Amino acid sequence: MKFYRWITLGALFGCSVAGFAQVAKDIRTLDIIIRDFEPNHPDFENFSEESVQHLDEIYNYVSPSGGALMNFYGYGNDWYASYPYHTTCGNENSFSKFGAGVQIGTDGLPKLANSYLPGYLQQTSTNETLKYGECSDKGRDPVSGKEVTMRGYANARDDVSGYKCPGGRTVWSNEVIYTPGMVIPYLKFTKMVGEKFNMYDGVVIEKLSERCDNQFFNEWYTDVPGRNRRINTTMVIPKDPNSKYYIYDYNYNNGGYSPLDSINPDTREWVMNKPCKLKVQPDTTKCDQFEPQTLSIFCPPYNYQYASSQKDFLGQSTAELCKEWLNQGGPRAVNSFGSGHSAAWQAAIKLYTLGDNIGMKHLRNYAFTMMGYASFKYKAANQVNSLGLPEPEVFEFAGDDDMWIFVDGVLVVDLGGTHLSAPGKVNIQTLAKFNHGCHAGEPLAGYTNCNGSSDATGWADDTWHHLHFFYADRQSDGSNIYIRTSLAELAPSRFGQPTVNDVVVKVDENGKAQNSMYMNVALADSSFIAMNNPNVPSIVVLRNKTVLGANGMPLKTITGQDSIVTMVYGYYVTSMTGPIDKEDAGQMYQFEGVLKDLDGNIVGDGGLLGDDRIAFNVPWSTGLDDDGNGGNYTAFEWAQLMAWSKKFDVSLGGFFVASISGNHVAGFDEREKWGKITYTAVAQTPVIPDDPAYDRPDFTNEAQTLTDLAGSGALPTDMTADLVLTPIPAVIGTDPLKWAKDNADQLMASGAQGATAYAPGTSVVYGAGQGENKTLCYNDGSANIPGKKSNETCTSWSFPTTQPFHVNIRVFDHLGHFVNQYNKRVTKEDFQKALNGLPSSAVQQPQGTKESSCGDTPIYGATGAMLATIKMYPVTDKGRLLATGPYIYQMTVVKDAYEYCYRSNGSSPTIMTMPFQRTTETIRRGYRRTKAKK
Repeated sequence: MKFYRWITLGALFGCSVAGFAQVAKDIRTLDIIIRDFEPNHPDFENFSEESVQHLDEIYNYVSPSGGALMNFYGYGNDWYASYPYHTTCGNENSFSKFGAGVQIGTDGLPKLANSYLPGYLQQTSTNETLKYGECSDKGRDPVSGKEVTMRGYANARDDVSGYKCPGGRTVWSNEVIYTPGMVIPYLKFTKMVGEKFNMYDGVVIEKLSERCDNQFFNEWYTDVPGRNRRINTTMVIPKDPNSKYYIYDYNYNNGGYSPLDSINPDTREWVMNKPCKLKVQPDTTKCDQFEPQTLSIFCPPYNYQYASSQKDFLGQSTAELCKEWLNQGGPRAVNSFGSGHSAAWQAAIKLYTLGDNIGMKHLRNYAFTMMGYASFKYKAANQVNSLGLPEPEVFEFAGDDDMWIFVDGVLVVDLGGTHLSAPGKVNIQTLAKFNHGCHAGEPLAGYTNCNGSSDATGWADDTWHHLHFFYADRQSDGSNIYIRTSLAELAPSRFGQPTVNDVVVKVDENGKAQNSMYMNVALADSSFIAMNNPNVPSIVVLRNKTVLGANGMPLKTITGQDSIVTMVYGYYVTSMTGPIDKEDAGQMYQFEGVLKDLDGNIVGDGGLLGDDRIAFNVPWSTGLDDDGNGGNYTAFEWAQLMAWSKKFDVSLGGFFVASISGNHVAGFDEREKWGKITYTAVAQTPVIPDDPAYDRPDFTNEAQTLTDLAGSGALPTDMTADLVLTPIPAVIGTDPLKWAKDNADQLMASGAQGATAYAPGTSVVYGAGQGENKTLCYNDGSANIPGKKSNETCTSWSFPTTQPFHVNIRVFDHLGHFVNQYNKRVTKEDFQKALNGLPSSAVQQPQGTKESSCGDTPIYGATGAMLATIKMYPVTDKGRLLATGPYIYQMTVVKDAYEYCYRSNGSSPTIMTMPFQRTTETIRRGYRRTKAKK
């Protein structure tokens, strides 16, 4: 049996200690929502297993000091009238032997099929009944070294979760019985944001049957003012050093599960409520709890036969503690004789002042429920071991009181009721094989977890699935939870320590970069305020840099590759706003600042670049320096990180970046876990038309050429317009897309002889004149006419782009009759050729230029950007000249998703990632020929 200290000093006081060594971070983190109840809630502290034989004794209980107290303190008429709820719990003392309960076998399976589970999970046991009790063998307390009383399973198989008495030797043991069918076997998902479900506040578990004190079940996992108080926090499951599993083990033998209490690890006394810094504006009640109102001992309100001889697991007598608890009003008394404190609090304080701190050792805040959530990725490769033999991922649980586990909204473990520690197990491969949760009618069958799945093949590989578990601690004689899991990949926790998931740097239409940081959890108010400080580097940035030789050329490795070194820079935040809840994407903050090196020099233009990686800085400590690297970084990289940590020392104004749940960043994760920066631009395509001139130079000769091209049929749809692709030059201090937009008139202009007017010879032309790389459209150079600005024969549009694209233009007359259309796709290769100034007929592959900040991604052209201009010929689809009149042009531009090297701001090349885009414009233009061409 492994023992764990109840709590570390850092967790005890909810603070950061700079001298602590960084601990190993191989963990699994589950988000949990705890709702704290007072023990006088009708569904709590009912002693249901005792009420079958002692109902009247409990109702008429006379305290050890004399006087009938129970009626006043919660075991009165209402409790008595709820008798049917108490007797339906599964236990050995119920009238019908087990009430609504079912025995569990020594293999951890129920002895009767559970019809509330899917058919493929309805396994049953033919073994003898599992028993749990007090071990005859003593264990040792890890703090004092003294012998302690142990409890565990007397006869469980080795593969059953939970502690087992050595050799099965017990002083006493009872059968393990649970109560099935208390809840509907499907979750209800009620809230969505966009296309995504809210997996936290939008999830409802519903009561199915009136069993085992669940009269007010609708309050257990819902925020109900005046009935419960809510805390958002995490369950951190550490890696077992001796296996592939992650194990969370709090039970009778090591002090029990007390998520709401801070406990002194040496004396085991209650110290304070767990620190809780969460603030959700405007609702500040979501991080609140009642004072500790229970004692972790068995103290039923009747003349309990073992009351005088009972001891706790440390071997200390609890007889006086139980007696005083009952004197003060008993387990359900939350206001002992008008004191404003619970009976448990009053008993603990009284015994403490009398010189015996056993009361404070047992004071706890039980009577709570908990919903846990994690999103995990299913990978077929993770269901076998290194030898290729089946070894599926699992999520195992053992604990007392109610536990239900759902995967993709469908029940997989049903351990309802108040009971002894009972085991349950989720086999991921079984769920995947039977397409669990993806059958018609199931809650998430149409959701993303079921993409690519089928009843024939099961879950699709690399799909994300949703695990929810619901736990209730409804009796205060202890709280046991054992979780063992081998789930390999979990989505980031939303309630854990602050972690940067992603950063998106988006360039707006004016060329200004806007930084958006997506985090797993919102920052604590204090951290948010402290980060808005241009004098301390609260963020560190990893950037790969090509090493240059004395000749300014990249140094080569033995293999001939460029030599790359990772530099660590500090980011000084000058302003930050947020958060905005983006649901699954996380909490979004927008921020600005400047990037500097260790000497205080601004790096580049001071901005972030694509492929940079970002994390929060951590104040320096000896422990961090000595124990923190763990082989994750080179010595050069780690030395830089420690130098930045020293610049962030607490004495210099640094701080530990903390989340609203009170968890703070303790060290530097592996580089793969740092947030990766994606550099993009505003996802829009500004279509720039020429001026609305009605009169156009003569196009008769060109129209005849097109009529001849059409012959007896119609013009090819890619020969009804000139498409001119013009590389955008680098202008220092200006974003290329903005420069192109501001200079579109110059870039769009045609020459007198069909050549492009801007930097002739640099543009690539597609259309009827592409063989000569000339446009069919032209500018006649005529003098300006009042009210007329254009001397162009064709109607033109342009748009700046950094992505391959597809353009379609359909032309209609004013009556809606179809006239013509243009359709052209510019592939990735066409796009790169045009940026390099290669004509469309070129057969060679485009070759880009390597830039150190873009790694292996080359840059094409001067900036990686171009202006695309479409000059629509004034002809019908047969090539005939348009008649005078108004025309309607419907233009659609579709840009492909594309990752490339881009010279942002005219300098500082960066990796840019742009999504798929679609833009549609409707533009009206007229046509009238003014004179014949000479």
